[in-house]
Amino acid sequence: MMPRLWVLLLIIVCLVSLSLRWVSARHYGQDWFSSGGFTLVNFDEGGSCRAQLGSFPYSTFVGKQTIALASFFGHSPPSSLQTGESLQSGTDEATSGSPGVRSVDAQARRYCHGEAHLQVARGLSAWAGAATVLLTALITLQLLPGRHGTALTAAAMLSLSGWHISESMVGTVDAVSCFFIYAFFSGSLLALHRGRRYWWLVPPLLLAAIWTKYWVFALLASPAFLPTHLLMRMLGGISLARLFFIAVVFTATAAVATNSGTPETLKLLCPFALYLTIPWARLGLAHRLLWLAIPFVILIALQIPLFEAYSTGSLTGRFGTDYGAIGSHKYVRNLLNLPLVLLIGLGIPGFLAMGWGGFQLLRERSIDHYWLPLLPLLGFALYMASLAPVTYYRHYLPLLPAACIAAAVGLHSLPERVRSTAIVLCLFWQSALGWDLASDYHLDPRRQLPALLAREQPSTLLSSFYVNPPANGVYTRRLLRIPPDPQPLLDAYPNAIFVLSENWYDTAFANELNGPVVDDVERLIKTQPMAVDFYRRAIDGSYPGLARVATLTAPTLMPELALHKAFYGSFTQFVGDLQVFRVSP
Repeated sequence: MMPRLWVLLLIIVCLVSLSLRWVSARHYGQDWFSSGGFTLVNFDEGGSCRAQLGSFPYSTFVGKQTIALASFFGHSPPSSLQTGESLQSGTDEATSGSPGVRSVDAQARRYCHGEAHLQVARGLSAWAGAATVLLTALITLQLLPGRHGTALTAAAMLSLSGWHISESMVGTVDAVSCFFIYAFFSGSLLALHRGRRYWWLVPPLLLAAIWTKYWVFALLASPAFLPTHLLMRMLGGISLARLFFIAVVFTATAAVATNSGTPETLKLLCPFALYLTIPWARLGLAHRLLWLAIPFVILIALQIPLFEAYSTGSLTGRFGTDYGAIGSHKYVRNLLNLPLVLLIGLGIPGFLAMGWGGFQLLRERSIDHYWLPLLPLLGFALYMASLAPVTYYRHYLPLLPAACIAAAVGLHSLPERVRSTAIVLCLFWQSALGWDLASDYHLDPRRQLPALLAREQPSTLLSSFYVNPPANGVYTRRLLRIPPDPQPLLDAYPNAIFVLSENWYDTAFANELNGPVVDDVERLIKTQPMAVDFYRRAIDGSYPGLARVATLTAPTLMPELALHKAFYGSFTQFVGDLQVFRVSP
């Protein structure tokens, strides 16, 4: 029986969580450049909606929901769009870039990026984010029965996390995906605790967890539903600790084998590194044959284009290099990004508490068979720390609720004389960090552009991608392509204003995609050497004909975000600094 006070406090935490996400979702992009006007800021919003309308291949699960909800409120997509038929069919026309396909994409963008649909998509994210807070508390109680204070603290930490708030106030699939993943975990734990009569919950929740964002890691929870004796027989007597060690070694060798910078001869040797970790003497003949085959089977599977895209990535793309070009720099980037996102998602006190909580769980042997449904998180963490070619911060979001649970365990493991003080400090710090991070969306540097342009009075406004400048009849707006040499720029646009967005020029600097090692321009993501040279010279003031007018930034107060900004750029995707220049001889 749950204490009534605990239930009341949990309801309050969930309501606070919903209000923090819902209010931001409703007002983000409103009244930026005109009263009553709406400005699209995050161009990744509505992606599942666009996929459902045939714009490009992606998971349509969330798009089906947001379109249905928007249609219910009287905002249906254009009748000219044949839902899901263009790009989902796999025909040549769908991938050729023909005028018909471009027309479909343009119509889908107009609808999915329109205010009416985005308000629905953002609302769904906000509700899903708040529901994930509730699930975090319930999962904590399922894993650690009777620890109501720990469950409430975990929910409060996630509720106040600026990273989770910012992902729950935009119309991408990330917050919704995180919700369905934890709904699957909760349903699996309920089935394990309450018996077979609840097992019917698992298949639909598994389908939702995978379909929302192709999160196939959910399948790793299947060992939880096998009888213990059968599971141990399948493992052939290998202990769970040894199995974890094998998994770490395998992901490390797989990262080497699938890296674009690894010589082919070295790739062939990678399976043999795994063999050194197997306790062959304890295995029967059948298990020996199985473990002999596993490395080669998986490495061959990783050569299939679908799996290759999620392990190696392409070397080139529409902007020059692509995700696979990073080569050996990926090892440093991935190992750094994983703790970095958790540090900013939890704050410094919460991050330290997470480490202490993990140690306490291992020491008191609280991890047992009922923790097996969370195996997907372990597999996902190993993947993001080694193989992942694409490392946008939002992709790590499913790890945050589990990190909050570990942090809550750590806080409640402290001596009683300091426990309450530590919890209050941690939540206060989390609140300040959350306000600092989420406020970037509302204090976006682009909101300062109208006043600056009114002061500078340019006849032409040049801009990079993601600036999205306000419309104005006084000046002509043009998207600037990187010039091979400065003279044509000076001749064509004398005294123009050029606005460069960090979200575009950060391809030349350290960030979550490039990692901290940026000395080799061939290893940078989504760019070309000529563009790298232009951005770096423009930023340091050495590019001919560009005189800096201003640097527009969002305020940063907390040390985690300040340090990230100093060494790794802005944490918040699509909200970054603007560098403003005047084109002059």
